[in-house]
Parts: sequence; C-alpha cells; structure tokens
Amino acid sequence: MAKKILRQAWTEDRLAQSYLFYGPDGVGKELAAMELVMALNCQSESDQPCRQCNSCHKTEAYIHPDFHYLFPRPHPSSDSDKRKLAEEISEMLKEKEAQPHQAFDFGSRPIAISIDDIRELQERLGFLPYEGKRKVVLITGVEAMTTEAANAFLKILEEPSPTTNFILTTDRPNALLPTILSRCQKVRFEPLPQEEVIKSLVKDHGQDPRAAGLLAELSGNSLGRALQMTDQDLLSERDLAVKLLKAAVDGQQWEMVETIDQIARDRGRPARILEMLSAVVADLVHLKVTGKILNADRQAELSDIGKRIDQQKLSEMVRAIEKARIALERNVTPRLCLLSACNTTQGEEDAFTSD
Repeated sequence: MAKKILRQAWTEDRLAQSYLFYGPDGVGKELAAMELVMALNCQSESDQPCRQCNSCHKTEAYIHPDFHYLFPRPHPSSDSDKRKLAEEISEMLKEKEAQPHQAFDFGSRPIAISIDDIRELQERLGFLPYEGKRKVVLITGVEAMTTEAANAFLKILEEPSPTTNFILTTDRPNALLPTILSRCQKVRFEPLPQEEVIKSLVKDHGQDPRAAGLLAELSGNSLGRALQMTDQDLLSERDLAVKLLKAAVDGQQWEMVETIDQIARDRGRPARILEMLSAVVADLVHLKVTGKILNADRQAELSDIGKRIDQQKLSEMVRAIEKARIALERNVTPRLCLLSACNTTQGEEDAFTSD
C-alpha cells in the first residue's frame, strides 16, 4: 500500500518535498526510500529507477555527490578515531551495496545523529545540485537525533531549497519532535502477510521452505529482518537454544553453564540465542494453548520439555528472557544475561528483578 501511494504521487506529479516513512523495523522502509532516491535523479525517462544509468549506479554505491545519507553512528572524539570510523563506515557501505537489507553494526558503541552531522549536512545543502537534477537527503533511524540535532534539522526543513528532497525513516515516530512530524508527509509501512514473506524467502532468496517459515516467524513477518537473519546459521542457533533450555529444565547445571560460556565468547551470539530462546519458549506456549508448534522438526523434544513446565512458569520464563534481552542491550555482561534467563526455569528469580 505504501509503495502504491508513492507511485501514484509520482505519476500525478505531486510528490511531497519531505517524507517520513514509518512502521515496524524491517518492513521495507529503507528499500522504498532508496528506490525513491534513485528515481529522483535517474537519467532514464521511466517512472521508476532504471538501475542502469550512471546516477542509479552511484546512488546504489552511496557515492552520488547529490545523495546525502545520514544514519545513527558513533562519534569518536580524537581525529585518529574519526579516520578509523570513516574507513569502517566506507567498508560497511560497500557491504550494504551488495546486501541492502544489511543493518549497520557498531557493536556496543553508543550511536546517535549529532548536531555536527546536521551542521555538515546543512553546509552541503548550501550548494546547487552538482551532478543530478536534485539533492536528496535520506536519514534512517531519525529518532536517534539528539535534541540539539533535531532542532537544527527542523530549521533546514522549515526553509528547504526547492531543489532538495528529504526522506526520513523511523520505527518510532512518536520519538520525533511534533514540529518535524508536521513538516513531513507521513507514509506508513505495514508488515507483509507471513505467506508472502515465506514465498519471497524461498523464491527470491533461495531459502529452504522450513528455514523460511522459521525466519518469517522469528522476524515478526519482517522480510528485511528475516534477510538479516539468513546470514546466520539460524537452525543451528535454534538447536543450541533448545539444548540450553533442556539442560536448564533438567537441572543439568554444569552443561548449562558450559553452553552459556561457549555462547558468551562469540560477539553477537548471546543476542541471537536469547532471541531463539524467546521463540522456543513462545512455541511451548503455543503448544499448550493450541496444540500446534512452529518448530515441528523438534516437536517430540519440545513436547517433552513442555510437559515439565506449567503455564505460570512459562510466563515467568517469557518475562525473564525479555528482561535479559533488554539488559544485554544495556551492556550487561552476556554471561549474566544468559544465566538469568535460564535460571528462571529452575525456580530462581531473574537477576534483573529490581529493574
């Protein structure tokens, strides 16, 4: 529906100068924004980007001089660290050109869109388009603007150059200044139906149907998020989460701690395992309520585990895993987060009860 609205606006030559694409994470906001960015400077006469002309190639490679792409990033203080960050971002953009669904991963470093980023943007917008028909600004994760940056950006939106278009994306529109919201035409992006996500994963991205079903479920029917997950061996991670859960339920403390130590050594893996634990426990809840299960290939094992956990304990586990995921995002040590999530299955309170 969002793309239909945009296509109609394009066809009728009533495209807004500033758009806000909003909706859940991974539902195609940024891909649609890139389509629009390319279309605005495409050298063909088509009503959609040709992806063949010099302008489309440069935009896809994030090197078009009239395309300004802002996103949340760390802000090192020393010149040396700034140079390293610039090189890191340059490599990330090359990877993103090959895999547009790829999210930026700056690890545990704090990220934001700062006042310096907006000042730099303002300076660049002070010139006429250098090579294209228009200057186009794409800001993803716009909710990560600092207050100072948001106020400075508002002034740019209030007095836009007639040759500049703005496209902002966010999954948290309520976190934006009302004055920024009011300056943009809002377009909502909805999740795709699950069958469409599975179909695309199988047909367009070569996924096994069983893995595609699991990816669709785990991603909340977000194709972008599902594609990010395809870079990981999802079924192996799911099996490790089941092993961890079984060890916790069986009271096999040594095996549980050993598995947690193994997981905690790999950067990024604790978050994935907690996500898998959450999905597996959700499956146990579905099994009790509906008798159906997503992880059908592990039905016998999960049914056996489910028989030993009552509904109340499952609810406690769901809460404990969610708290552990939040704690991990707040840089609590991965080992403690995993231990807290698993110990709840043994009747212990999670470590974050006081939060």
